[in-house]
Amino acid sequence: MSKAAISLVVLITIFGGACAIGIVWLRMDISEVAARCGVLEDEREVLSREVQELRGQRSWALRPSTLASMVEGRLSMPGPRQTYHVSESDMKKRLGGYKRSHVVVANNGGRGNYSDGVR
Repeated sequence: MSKAAISLVVLITIFGGACAIGIVWLRMDISEVAARCGVLEDEREVLSREVQELRGQRSWALRPSTLASMVEGRLSMPGPRQTYHVSESDMKKRLGGYKRSHVVVANNGGRGNYSDGVR
């Protein structure tokens, strides 16, 4: 065999060995990334369950019956000494008038006693 043929065989062998080592190195990297992905997927699943549980707790806490039981005894309608009734003329005097609406609505004491007669 000639020197050129021997050197070609040696170069091909070295190139093939380098490619084989590169492939093994890439497969090891892929295995590490896959293992890390598995860990992250497990963490994501745990966090997803926690988020779902927190959503359930929030939905339970925001139910009107639950809110009512939480504030029971602490919130009540104000007494007569804490209630102020403002007449329509006082409201016009103090606020000047509305730019968005030409109608000023005043509650004259009880439920349904609005000055506009619509409510």
